[in-house]
Amino acid sequence: MEKKLPYTGKGTLVNSGEFSGLDSEEAKKKIVEKLEKLGLGRKKITYRLRDWNISRQRYWGTPIPVIYCDNCGIVPVPEEDLPVKLPLDVKFTGHGNPLETSEEFVNTTCPKCGGPAKRETDTMDTFFDSSWYFLRYTDPKNDKAPFDKEKANYWMPVDIYIGGIEHAVLHLLYARFFEKFLKDLGMVDYEEPFERLITQGMVLKKWVSIRKLLEKLGLNENSTVGELLEKLKEGGFLKRENS
Repeated sequence: MEKKLPYTGKGTLVNSGEFSGLDSEEAKKKIVEKLEKLGLGRKKITYRLRDWNISRQRYWGTPIPVIYCDNCGIVPVPEEDLPVKLPLDVKFTGHGNPLETSEEFVNTTCPKCGGPAKRETDTMDTFFDSSWYFLRYTDPKNDKAPFDKEKANYWMPVDIYIGGIEHAVLHLLYARFFEKFLKDLGMVDYEEPFERLITQGMVLKKWVSIRKLLEKLGLNENSTVGELLEKLKEGGFLKRENS
């Protein structure tokens, strides 16, 4: 006799006391409310990041600062030699990794023993860089560190994050993870990189053109940028500076 697996989809609760007859989605809320009243539990949102393979076999991306030596094994590139820059003498053949075609890039010297070694030719996924690049905008000319803590604390967090709906479950979570990690390292004093999220689909549906946006705000094409900023602040789209 074939065994039936338990039903795990949506439906109506049965044999569940006061919750019997409720839709499963509504029942979840009611059950949590009951647990909270009894002091036995509370509602909580938990985010989970899946394991993320950041390496890519392509030219466009940040080089992974790792060197392979037959004597010393895997050796990190010394901090004083960072960043590792992409070479220009590569061949794009449509086959294999373009970085492997640059002998000058691949063949290097081991920082530990001084013997011949080879560089890692994989590059990082571009999402890795875009998870913190906005911090670089706060201090773009810094040649000693990724950014200055004081400047990052002054300019961040970003007022509005505008991106595709897929960013809400991919890039947005990665960027939030990076920000919390940087706070743990003492590189910033805040935890959240963005104050508000607007997905592009929502924007395109509501604001077909800049003219309609201006009309909604009570402005016109002759209005100044200052007037636009003031209206955006009034509507809660931008934060006001502390007076």
